[in-house]
Amino acid sequence: MKVVRLVKSSDFKNVEHLVKHSGKGMTTMPKTPQEIKERISWSEKSRNKKTNKPNQDSYLFVLEDNNRIVGLSAIYTSVSLKKPSVFFKKSISKLESKSLNFTKDLDVLSLHLCKQPYSELGTLFLKPAFRGKGRGSLLSFSRFIFMSAHQQRFDPTAFVEIRGFKNANDESYFWNSFSNTFFNLDFFKADEISYIDNHFIMESIPKYPFIIEHMPRKVQRVIGKPHPNAMPAYSLLRKQNFRTNGLIDVLDGGPCLEAKIKDIPLIKSAELFPIEIKRNINFDRFGFIANPAIDAFAVVKENYAFDKDKKTLLVSAKVAQALGLETGSTAQIN
Repeated sequence: MKVVRLVKSSDFKNVEHLVKHSGKGMTTMPKTPQEIKERISWSEKSRNKKTNKPNQDSYLFVLEDNNRIVGLSAIYTSVSLKKPSVFFKKSISKLESKSLNFTKDLDVLSLHLCKQPYSELGTLFLKPAFRGKGRGSLLSFSRFIFMSAHQQRFDPTAFVEIRGFKNANDESYFWNSFSNTFFNLDFFKADEISYIDNHFIMESIPKYPFIIEHMPRKVQRVIGKPHPNAMPAYSLLRKQNFRTNGLIDVLDGGPCLEAKIKDIPLIKSAELFPIEIKRNINFDRFGFIANPAIDAFAVVKENYAFDKDKKTLLVSAKVAQALGLETGSTAQIN
């Protein structure tokens, strides 16, 4: 059975093995044993905190497939609380000449500082051999299910940064023909530093707008275009009311998606019911079932039934065991 749950300190070795398959390009993915320990500790500290307000927290989730950890995802809160996030913003600059009696709209990219705190979905990684069969959507959507159970822990707005387009040779046109002119660094080094401290971006990039039509044609075509491997995640997020907000990653040109948490369908649809363990009945429904408790959070996507008279979820013993629930326990469906 496939289960998503919050990471535990005992997962260290399995997570360490998993991240070896992630490769380059995922700056929020912990790489070294020390980074993995710190990320697990950060998640456990966030889970166990007494206050329910967002305060630069991190919640790290693992996907278990038949007791093997094969995926990771995360939520970060209060991003930009202490230092602004840096993007390019795509907008229209209007030129007007009264003497020549003409106006012209120019698409431009300008450096943009995001100072309003937001929660960010990130670190979505699934081991290549385990992609497909609903694992990706379970791993991604489980974060919304956690947010719906504990909304007070999150900022009103959620962001997702989507990886920018690269060709079959893993080349970024946006970086190679535009962004790297501002930095004396290779792409992966710049990406790594930007995750730690993005102040160097503000120091290196001019503050004036860049006219898009003056950029190389191949750069123009990929501004705000997702990486081919990111398209499934992009499509899933669009179905959850995430929309592009005009913000563009400074290094790879990838789009930023934004949604109000209260408008995300999976969050709005959350309902709580007691469960009853049943055998040999027709489980005629299929969907997300969760143990919403902060100290035992877990999600599966499995068959179940609903007793309208008792207002009770009917689940198999296998599902109940995977979620750490028993008859009479409260479960959440989305």
